[in-house]
Amino acid sequence: MDTTAQRKQETQRPEPSGLSQSASPRLTLTGISKSFPGVRALHNVSLSLYPGQVTALIGENGAGKSTLVKIMTGIYQPDSGEIGIDGQVTTLPSAHAAFGHGITAIHQETVLFDDLSVAENIFLGHAPHTRFGTIDWRTMRKNAREVLETMRAGHIDADARLKDLGIANKHLVAVARAMSIDARIVIMDEPTAALSMKEIEELFLLIEFLKSEGKAVLFISHKFDEIYRIADRYTVFRDGEMVGEGLLKDAGQNEIVRMMVGRNVDHIFPQREPKIGAPVLSVSGLSHPTEFDDIGFELRKGEILGFYGLVGAGRSEVMQAIAGITRTSRGAISLDGQTIAPKSAADSIEAGIVYVPEERGKQGVVIGLPIFQNVSLPSLKRTSKSGVLRLAEEFSLARSYT
Repeated sequence: MDTTAQRKQETQRPEPSGLSQSASPRLTLTGISKSFPGVRALHNVSLSLYPGQVTALIGENGAGKSTLVKIMTGIYQPDSGEIGIDGQVTTLPSAHAAFGHGITAIHQETVLFDDLSVAENIFLGHAPHTRFGTIDWRTMRKNAREVLETMRAGHIDADARLKDLGIANKHLVAVARAMSIDARIVIMDEPTAALSMKEIEELFLLIEFLKSEGKAVLFISHKFDEIYRIADRYTVFRDGEMVGEGLLKDAGQNEIVRMMVGRNVDHIFPQREPKIGAPVLSVSGLSHPTEFDDIGFELRKGEILGFYGLVGAGRSEVMQAIAGITRTSRGAISLDGQTIAPKSAADSIEAGIVYVPEERGKQGVVIGLPIFQNVSLPSLKRTSKSGVLRLAEEFSLARSYT
């Protein structure tokens, strides 16, 4: 909600990176439209990114943000419209072309290679070579360490395999890759979705560093505290159209939400008083040989219980144990007053406990299966008969939830 103090704080933000608000944009998209069979994803949208500034791209799911990012990175081609870089009209026929123009994207799910080293990921596609045309591994590792040190990420071993790093450090490697090509335009697509508060603050410091280096940053997030913390400008999309833009210091949160949804926010989210009921889930003395010890809590009906802690504190591991994914050494789990001892994820699902994992792209879905089979996967008993899956039942079940 807007308050006088909040509005005053927003309007007193400093000018971004000491640059004039009249600085010429680094990248412009004008009149961009894109349609797919039966779907109009974008219609006559515009966007400007300025050097040394962060522009927040705001919109609900389905507003067209991801489609625009794919156009900016050369994955999609617009049906109409114009792309300009430093005032020159250009085209981005491929991801390689966008890369050549200094455009790079850092996604919520890092698009890197787990089986390669940190240095190899940073310099993939532009590794230094010896005079004989072979990769200069020594120089590559040295340059990788220098890039990481510049970003204050020297704790990351350039020789480590990416798969051995946590999500936060993988994001840092993605940023290091952007720094290694001297990217001029950095797109951050919900980069904080899987990060802790401490890691988010570290990422914000990194964004401030990118601004000080004169990079034009596009920041996509659904979290308004992050947007007001880091962005200088905003652009709002709704239903594939651009409905507003400007300096963030001149716009309140309610005003931006109104642009996003097309009506006043109090009509969308009326105030509700939660009714907290009896305990549903009770955990006591839950322990694991190496991950956590003596965990206890109680979750009541109608209640949302939050778990806080740094990466490695054991939050995900506790949830995986309750979900039957890992085995505990001792402790008790009660559901609606009945003690349960799940030995597998199927046992927890049968009891009524489901788990939405941190790394949804790897642990939450089976990429090779179609959507309807991913939806029905935890409910095979409902969609099979005598051990034989019935595709029509699977499709019908998935349709009822999508």
